[in-house]
Amino acid sequence: NVKDKVLIDVNKDGKIVDWQGKKIRTLELAESYKRLGQAFKSKHYRVKECGTYLEYKRFKEDNSMKLNLANFCKVRLCPMCSWRRSLKIYGQVSKVMDHAVNLYDYVFIFLTLTCRNVSGEELSNTIDNLFHAFNLLTKRKKFKQSIKGYFRALEITHNLDKNSLYYDTYHPHFHIVLAVNKSYFDGGKNYISQMEWTSLWKSCLKVDYTPIVDVRRFKDTNGKGISKSIAETAKYTVKDTDYIVKDELNNIDEVMTDSAVLILDKAMAYRRLTAFGGTLKFIHKELNLDDAEDGDLVNTDSDDDIRDDLEYIIERYFWNIGYKQYYKVD
Repeated sequence: NVKDKVLIDVNKDGKIVDWQGKKIRTLELAESYKRLGQAFKSKHYRVKECGTYLEYKRFKEDNSMKLNLANFCKVRLCPMCSWRRSLKIYGQVSKVMDHAVNLYDYVFIFLTLTCRNVSGEELSNTIDNLFHAFNLLTKRKKFKQSIKGYFRALEITHNLDKNSLYYDTYHPHFHIVLAVNKSYFDGGKNYISQMEWTSLWKSCLKVDYTPIVDVRRFKDTNGKGISKSIAETAKYTVKDTDYIVKDELNNIDEVMTDSAVLILDKAMAYRRLTAFGGTLKFIHKELNLDDAEDGDLVNTDSDDDIRDDLEYIIERYFWNIGYKQYYKVD
């Protein structure tokens, strides 16, 4: 029965993993690279072939599955690889935060640092400036005396609201988790107010306007635990809906898509999009974690390690171009 051979991968929360949807969006990106011509020929082939083969261990004890092998392309914009990378970063941030709490009893702050929306042509230079400004911020006396460690992630959103004044502009910004001592909130000299953060960021960014800065103390309101909630900052750098642009009828808008792919591909090239700093960087190293961006995307560090002594069988799935689905091969 063909239906019995379709891939059904259920995660720990009981949700079905949408491999099919990810693969289809990956093929849509590959087509954009193809339209963009010779300079993107290699990326077109790599993205097109990404995730065509998935191999699982299926454990006899409880019938659960764990990804064992796959052919991922690691192209920055690839929807499949972006998803795997975000799982990996999520897993690593969780582990680092758990250790920071156990070792140092730190508390955490969420900080969002923004700048004004910019056109596609200005995006690369603006991101350069953001990284430079953040680097300056970490060297400021107040930052150094108050902040014990940090995790920083760049996010870029693309305004696709046709009624907006900022239609077709880009908004690069940082999501940051800061680790501080519990005494930070006692109102002593180490405390940095919202106004101070804004003033510090404006001065490091060297702009003539007041950038929006959001700062809030982390509270575990949903009961997920510190690490799981904090790791929500480990989002995708860019969501695929920001560059695979659809019209009202859900058809691909090739002009908008190709323009966004060209702009974002260039803007994200050769950059460290996420980073640990201070004590959190030290913990990351101590835990001997893989490179979150360029490392192994099969093992995402968010999986609980399954014991090797369990009996399992290997199942292999291939992407069927005609059916647009993953099928098991015997």
